[in-house]
Amino acid sequence: MPVTTAVVTGAAKGIGLAIAERLISEEAHVIAFDRDADGLSAAASRLGECYEPLVGDVGEWDDHERAAAAAEAAGDLRWWVNNAGVDWVSAAHEATPEHIEQGLRVLLNGPVYGGAVAVRHMLHRRTGSIVNISSVQGIAAYPRYYVYDIAKAGVLMATKSIAVDYAPFGIRANAVLPGCIETPMTYETLDPRLPREEALRREGEQAPMLRVGQPHEIAEVVAFLLSDRAAFVTGAGLVADGGTSARVYPFPPLDLDSL
Repeated sequence: MPVTTAVVTGAAKGIGLAIAERLISEEAHVIAFDRDADGLSAAASRLGECYEPLVGDVGEWDDHERAAAAAEAAGDLRWWVNNAGVDWVSAAHEATPEHIEQGLRVLLNGPVYGGAVAVRHMLHRRTGSIVNISSVQGIAAYPRYYVYDIAKAGVLMATKSIAVDYAPFGIRANAVLPGCIETPMTYETLDPRLPREEALRREGEQAPMLRVGQPHEIAEVVAFLLSDRAAFVTGAGLVADGGTSARVYPFPPLDLDSL
């Protein structure tokens, strides 16, 4: 039986690495697509030959094609996870054309390119499953996340579009909407004046579960959606946020006194 192959973007660390590990446990061969060559190398040395590093930029269409070709060379490309992202902070009055373009290039163009390339390669087998990592910020805005919020909402709609167009051809597409997850990207956003554990505790207060999530918890949701266990699930946005989006949270207003 041919090996099931998967492309996972942003697979050098954080949620993407956890997803790659989880899919390898399902005996998949993972094309780990990331611009972090050192992170990929470190993960490959630990995870072995089923984790195939591919250094690339999700903002480049041709790099998605390279990832698809590597997956086809290793087996049957059946799973694709658009996970790569960046923390991109600004309110509308702070955003510049360059800031907007750079953020959308990774956060929106990357998943849109990945989804389009994945569909083209899956169509000839009439089977495949795509999972896009959106965010609770795709359905509820956070302060000073103008571009990020827009992009994550766009990712959710890109997911639904693929689901509607290609369900008759055996291709499913779903999105996962994480809340705050403990990853290296999250560490970069924490208040540097606080010990990490205290800063994470405060972040966790956004959720009724009173904690941040862990990458492996998102990976479990992704593995389910990719698998035949979710055979009748497509076009869904599955929230995994500890209850954050189920309630209103009192964020402080922007400080615009200096304007």
